[in-house]
Amino acid sequence: MTISQHPEPSGPAYTVPLAYQRDGVQFTEDRDSVGQGYGYQTARSDSLDSYQIIDVDETSEGAHPHNQPSKSVARDGVHVEVEPRDGPESVSEDGMKISWLDPILAIALFIGSVLAAIGHHIYYASLDDTSVYSDDQQVWAIRIGTGLALLARCGLVATIGMVAAQQTWATLRKKAISIGGIDSMFDVLNNPWSFFNRDLLMHAKTLYIIAGISWILPLASIVTPATLTVRPLMTQDLVTTKVPYYNFSNTDGWPITAGYGYYFGVGPEVSRLFTTTYTSNSFVPQSPPFPNASYDLNFWAPSYKCSNLSEIVQTKNSPTWDRSVYNYTSLESAFYGEIGPPQPARYATDHYVFKAAASDSMNNMILIGANGSNPLWDTSDYSVRFVCQLYNTSYDITLRFDNGIQSIKENSVKYLQAQEWSGTRGSKSGLLNNGSCAPDPEANNATVCPTYYLTHYMFGNFLEGKISVNAVGGIAYNNGEGQAPLFQSGLMDCPEIWNSSDFRDATEFTSTFQTHGRCHGGTLASAIESLSKNFTYSLMTYRNWQNVATTMAPVTVSSPRNIFSYDRQTLLASYLASILVTLGCIVVGCMALLSNGYTGSMNFSSVLLTTRNPGLDRLAENNTLGKKPLPDYISDTKLRFGIIGTRGSETLAGFGFEGTVGPLGNTTPILSRRRGTEKS
Repeated sequence: MTISQHPEPSGPAYTVPLAYQRDGVQFTEDRDSVGQGYGYQTARSDSLDSYQIIDVDETSEGAHPHNQPSKSVARDGVHVEVEPRDGPESVSEDGMKISWLDPILAIALFIGSVLAAIGHHIYYASLDDTSVYSDDQQVWAIRIGTGLALLARCGLVATIGMVAAQQTWATLRKKAISIGGIDSMFDVLNNPWSFFNRDLLMHAKTLYIIAGISWILPLASIVTPATLTVRPLMTQDLVTTKVPYYNFSNTDGWPITAGYGYYFGVGPEVSRLFTTTYTSNSFVPQSPPFPNASYDLNFWAPSYKCSNLSEIVQTKNSPTWDRSVYNYTSLESAFYGEIGPPQPARYATDHYVFKAAASDSMNNMILIGANGSNPLWDTSDYSVRFVCQLYNTSYDITLRFDNGIQSIKENSVKYLQAQEWSGTRGSKSGLLNNGSCAPDPEANNATVCPTYYLTHYMFGNFLEGKISVNAVGGIAYNNGEGQAPLFQSGLMDCPEIWNSSDFRDATEFTSTFQTHGRCHGGTLASAIESLSKNFTYSLMTYRNWQNVATTMAPVTVSSPRNIFSYDRQTLLASYLASILVTLGCIVVGCMALLSNGYTGSMNFSSVLLTTRNPGLDRLAENNTLGKKPLPDYISDTKLRFGIIGTRGSETLAGFGFEGTVGPLGNTTPILSRRRGTEKS
């Protein structure tokens, strides 16, 4: 046995009560007999007769209790030597102190993250419902939002990382944990495999949760930038532009004349418009000023008002016509004189399913009778009798275009003056004022418009005639076989015509003559009124008026526009959850910091300074690279952080084996190390 002696130390001694055996090595630490030094004794189980004892030189000015031993292996055992290092000295502190740099930085990062979240919300809110004018604008909005989200995320994650450092040291002071578990504690913020370590889950639950939050929290930076999207919106702008209008004093293309100023027919363009209107059962749509637009129009135009005969004779039974030409003493007598008596015998000469008369002498009236039943019109009489009078009418309408498809809403339709002048005066109205509307002295100074006359002329020819059942049970028009224009219109769908027993028998009770849903208003009278209005609306497409019948109107233009849409509930909920969770972690970190009594870190220097234990040096023998995987005997070894030695009233803190470490209080004077100068 060889013993290496050093000069007797004059300073106080360390006491390190430690004795253990691992991997066949007996390791002993003990003070000398006078308490002024300590030695390390090592021996191999296969060579117990060869060992070396080393006394550590200590002086009153300092000591080297943790000089790094150099190791060499001999045939007869392990040779341990101590080589004093240059300069380290031991100084004592009054107690552990908290460095406030990290706590202040953690709070600053947290506040910065909150400000970034608030800025993100304010920025997106400023863009909400505003127009997107270019792709670059949209891209930069998302970029800025993503940047703010990343700032908030980085600050919160960094704060949680600093909390995790304090919680790690607080846990290591309380419990002995395997080296593999300690590895996971130090690595769990960076390596998700660490979550699968059993010791981490069993002995460091708080750290486990904090680390889990650190991994989940960045998801907020994925959700929050996506709360700003782009959606199409129909926006409205008011544009004053030229739109089609009416000029019923302009007869260009309306009449067919026979001699100067005498009208005996309607021009082809107007006739085609009327034909298209009654065959389509709708107005002829005009070209839209914009694909999606709407505007209001107010104008006067001709239209028919149809009233039940029994009602109109009570207020207007006296003749308004020239009795010298049209010798009927009352409207009622004129009606039955033209249409026939009520409910004549079947197959009689004057029997009919439908009959209409429009005499030139009747002052723009159309007399109509039908034998079909319609409860919507009159439940007291099986037969229907009514009169349609031409009126000058005031229109207030809204024209709307949706993707180029026109619709018309009637805000107000008021019947103003009945056009009580004869067809004779109408046919000569072109002589009054070069075709313009003008008072006619021979019609009691009533204003006569040639276009109104020609409108009544078309409607009279369209409706006038008789539909009846002939002797062999067939449908006949004007007492002969043929097709009336009426058959091409939606009027045939009205019950006043098809709901006649004669008509049903003639068509063998089928829907041969029906196209359901084309009888506007449900009655024949309302369908005729609707037809006259639709023709008026169709005149806005009249080609000869397109240059002379226009007006400037404010048009509300609806156009699709891309706008930003901000889902503030999702962003605020994401940030609020992240901030509250981080705030909870900060509270846990503050408790761990106060429990530790100092500011811990995960730096290499912390590992270096807390592992100055000769026993750990021996454990690391032949595994100094620190490579993965660790040998099981190292990974399963349990360590705890606490007191591993004393020097007088001061203590030495560090990692030690389970059962050899004393508890460390947060006010214990701790031996620290600093760089000094080597004693001569």
